[in-house]
Amino acid sequence: MLREFVITCALATSVCAFAFTGSDLNKLCTKTAPNSRTACAAYIEGAADGVYNTIEAIGGTSGPQVGQYFCLPADVKPQQLTDAVRKYIADNPDKATFNATTMVSLGLGKAFPCKVER
Repeated sequence: MLREFVITCALATSVCAFAFTGSDLNKLCTKTAPNSRTACAAYIEGAADGVYNTIEAIGGTSGPQVGQYFCLPADVKPQQLTDAVRKYIADNPDKATFNATTMVSLGLGKAFPCKVER
C-alpha cells in the first residue's frame, strides 16, 4: 500500500511540474486584472532567472556559452520580457503546449540573442 502511494505521489508530482504550458502562461498574461499581470511578469522573470542561474551553475554566462539561450541587456524592463515571450507564443502556436519555462527561454532567446564573440 505504501509503495503504491509513493508511486502515485511521484507520478502526480511529475505531471504537476510540467502542466503549466506556454498557452496557459499566455492566458494569464492576457488577463487585465492587476494580480494576473503581476503573476505573469513574476513568472517570466523567475523563469528567466532560473534559466540564467542554471546556465551559470553548469558553465558560466560571461559571454555566449553552449546552451545559453538569451543575453539580457542590463537595462531591460519587465514589460519587455513579457512582450517578448507573448510575441514568441503568438508567432509559434505549434509550440504553445511546450512547458511555460521553455517558452520563456525560447521567447527571450529570439528577442535577446547572445552576440557571438570572435
